[in-house]
Amino acid sequence: MKRNQSALMFAVLGIFTSSLAFSQNYQTMPITSGLNADVIANGVGSSSVTTNNDVDGVSYAFVARDFQLTASSTPITYGMPVNGTINSVVATTPGLSYQLGSLSANNSLRLAAVNDSGILTFTSPKAATKLYMLSTSGSGGSTVSVTVNFSDGTSQQFTGISVADWYTGTNIAIQGFGRIKKPGATPATGDDVPSPESGTNPRLYQNELTIDAANQTKLIQSVTVAKTAGTGLPNVFAFSVDAYSTCAPPVLQPATNITANGVTLNWAASSSSQASTYGVYYSTSSTAAPTSTTAPMINNISGVSTPVSSLSSNTTYYYWVRTNCGGATSESFWSFAGNFKTACGPMTTMTENFDSYAAGTTLADCWVRLVNSTGTLSISSTTPASGTRNMYQYSTASQNPTVAVLPEFSNVNAGTHWLRFNARVSAATGTLNVGYVTNPSDASTFVLIQALSISNTNYTSLNPEYTVAIPSTVPANARLAIKNTADGKSYYWDDVNWEAIPSCFQPTNVTVTSIESNNVTLNWTAPSSAPSSGYEYYYSTTSTVPTAATIASGTSAAGSTSKIVSGLASNTVYYIWMRSACSTTEKSVWSYQANFQTLCSPVASLFENFDSYGTGNTLPDCWVRLAGTGSLSINASTPASGTRHIYQYTSATSTPSIAVLPSFSNVNSGNYRLRFKARTTSSAGGTLNVGYVTNVADASTFVLIEALSITNTSYTAANAEYTVNIPATVPANARLAIRTLSDAKTYYWDDLNWEDLNALGTSEVSKENKITVYPNPFSDVLFISNVENVKTIKVSDLTGRVVRVIEKPSKEINLSSLNSGLYLITMSFKDGSQNTVKAIKK
Repeated sequence: MKRNQSALMFAVLGIFTSSLAFSQNYQTMPITSGLNADVIANGVGSSSVTTNNDVDGVSYAFVARDFQLTASSTPITYGMPVNGTINSVVATTPGLSYQLGSLSANNSLRLAAVNDSGILTFTSPKAATKLYMLSTSGSGGSTVSVTVNFSDGTSQQFTGISVADWYTGTNIAIQGFGRIKKPGATPATGDDVPSPESGTNPRLYQNELTIDAANQTKLIQSVTVAKTAGTGLPNVFAFSVDAYSTCAPPVLQPATNITANGVTLNWAASSSSQASTYGVYYSTSSTAAPTSTTAPMINNISGVSTPVSSLSSNTTYYYWVRTNCGGATSESFWSFAGNFKTACGPMTTMTENFDSYAAGTTLADCWVRLVNSTGTLSISSTTPASGTRNMYQYSTASQNPTVAVLPEFSNVNAGTHWLRFNARVSAATGTLNVGYVTNPSDASTFVLIQALSISNTNYTSLNPEYTVAIPSTVPANARLAIKNTADGKSYYWDDVNWEAIPSCFQPTNVTVTSIESNNVTLNWTAPSSAPSSGYEYYYSTTSTVPTAATIASGTSAAGSTSKIVSGLASNTVYYIWMRSACSTTEKSVWSYQANFQTLCSPVASLFENFDSYGTGNTLPDCWVRLAGTGSLSINASTPASGTRHIYQYTSATSTPSIAVLPSFSNVNSGNYRLRFKARTTSSAGGTLNVGYVTNVADASTFVLIEALSITNTSYTAANAEYTVNIPATVPANARLAIRTLSDAKTYYWDDLNWEDLNALGTSEVSKENKITVYPNPFSDVLFISNVENVKTIKVSDLTGRVVRVIEKPSKEINLSSLNSGLYLITMSFKDGSQNTVKAIKK
């Protein structure tokens, strides 16, 4: 929901919780010296230039997000953060981060051999309860020891610390940031450099080192890291701490005095005797927990509460409080997070599509359902006008109508605004009442402004959008409301807008007619005040609604109410919108979308095996099923080849269904034939009629060309293939069709071809195995009939050079990579025989 809100509407209770993760006093430990290798490629230049060593001993370094081979190289979309800040994803340490050394200097303590060691000195020594190490091991796992050196000259040693291989370990702090070959021009591909969305390698790991209680008040000045075992090459990048403090945080109490724009935050006093004042930090994000370096938004609070103002209405906030103490550890870590939600306030504009709410939710935020309405009123996912949700209202004749009270509008009686929304009813015609209430708890205060006659039963009709201008006579404290009628009808409404009445009105009744393969005619009704600069239209293959800034696809002159839209792709679903252009700068909102599908373009050849369609689909794209009561669908039961074929059945009392084929540009050339495989389940045989129709919407226009006697009950029978030569007497606009009789017999057919008889005449046919190679000449794909008997196909040029060998071929042989010319197609059969034919590639 998008809102502009300004003042108090009503209060809601604040919510206090301690279920969010405890915000520890995590602090980074920047390293001032001791790093000995630059293993992160960054900036512009080869990896050999931007690093001085590798991570794994076999020439792989890490890569940063700003790496480019040259200044003109395409930026990568993964890599180490450019600022060097690593936010750990270990679940037990939320909010813990690390700071890498400079990406353009040494950034790793790289220990190649057992007993190699190095000392990392920290810029600012700190006392800590825990120390966290960020590291990885290249080319296998390794084991290290860490000696923590305190400023008083004492130390604490940790041994047997396992550092996992960069591609296999757990306790991952960061992963999927990519690596690069040294030397190498570009980052590696595949899993070596997965995208940030899906990659899990390489990885940096987190090790937790608990400081002894006796050492927790001591400042950590440096650490000595040594490799003690393992075949891998450890790289240590950074350390962080859970800082020690004797200053305890306060305990939060529930927020009070919640308004649309303010709240009072409360807490119990800190248990620390040195506590003096408190600091507060708040955010709209629960994951934006403050760290030790985060400055309080409100500081030096002497009491145990503070007012907060200038908040946004109807918004959830999260807040933290910390104690300010005297002494060396002058501040506590931040408290648990508390949260509250501000109240709703009056709005000046509103757009609500309900998509941000779950189905079943009664109403959106800041809306109210009147309690004495007994019908159904809830958010529904059933066929919304846009997005995923809309409102649903229903009341029987014995129930009270439901009343949805809208949020409060500060300009409700300005006389300059209207309510605009899309609506539909389950059965025409119904009535939705738009009015207002002066008491959002009392349905009897409802006052009708306009009764809307809802005649459309879907959102895709000509007039799904309704507007109600709100008069200035509405009381200033009133709230608009929508009430259904207790008539047993279901009402749905969506995309509710409270907005200024425009001076430029949109066209209505937008429709498309004369749909062809590449163009349609767009029609509309002009608004009462016709635009002086004409109209604009926008079309897309997606239903994403255009905005005011969307560039129009085309225009139409002032005074027009139709426009031919051309340049469309065939067999494609389009969505189209229109708006008025009242001047060069003043445009109306876009009309509600119309949608259509362009027709298929005529084709010159066709091979269809139906395998690319799901079972149950009536027919493939560009085919038409003529209305009939018989069965006609795509089926997976034992096809001739592949996975699908056509199933056709008509009982003795049913009307035959007709499968109308795509439009052929050469249907009446007299040089083409239809060839397909067919079978019937009837041992007595049956008949399939092949003909044409001159009107794809009228079965009576079917004209028989040939009645095929189907006698075989399997596709493997010798006579399973049927051909029909199409005469030149067929009308140019006709479309071929296949029809059953009303004979209660089941028919299947598959592998349908529309092919040139002249091309077939130049084909070579293997009489021994009844193999046909077609079309000939061919463009890119060569088809082999009865390929079941073929073991291998070898393609050679006229010099005898073999250019392709295809084992276990399918019926479609893609030879698009070959140059134009004459080729020899040698087929080796399963029975050991062989046959060679000639084929010409155009």
